[in-house]
Amino acid sequence: MNFPNLLTVLRIVIALTAPLMLIESQLWVRIVAGVFILTAMITDFVDGWYARKYNQITKLGKILDPIADKVLIFVTFSVFVYMDILSVWWIIPIFIREIVVTLYRFVFLSKNIVIAATQSGKIKTVIQMITMGIAYFWFITRNHFREYHYNWVDYLLNFALIITLIITIQSGLDFVINNWKNIKKFHHSLW
Repeated sequence: MNFPNLLTVLRIVIALTAPLMLIESQLWVRIVAGVFILTAMITDFVDGWYARKYNQITKLGKILDPIADKVLIFVTFSVFVYMDILSVWWIIPIFIREIVVTLYRFVFLSKNIVIAATQSGKIKTVIQMITMGIAYFWFITRNHFREYHYNWVDYLLNFALIITLIITIQSGLDFVINNWKNIKKFHHSLW
């Protein structure tokens, strides 16, 4: 358990708790939740950078890092759906992609094949986190600062959701294409 892995574990703890704080109606609690979520997003970049710079990349880190990202995405987007910030129809394709890829990662891991995050997967995560930030801004301005909630905020959120959906699906296709041999082997072993 090195420093980057500790940051990843911290991100998981934040991801499991901070988004739930948004449900509280007091502005200061929602701002604290936003700060925690932002901290989780920043640690996602810091832990990877630190692990590469100081040669502390571990198998555990390769497993924990994508899990931490998915927990943050799942919990935050689920809270946004619960609070009517986002429609469930935007989120379902994103969740399906994340679940399918994660299940295959665990299957491969059980066969001692560690699949590290790809470039398209990393871009997908960045775009998803940017969209989370935009949705948070939309929510805060709509509920607490109406005078700053302009039409362009609605358009920006819809644009971000479209881009997120496209990139998420594309990265899922990249995962399948890049790991097709392993996927075929797994499915042949079932029969």
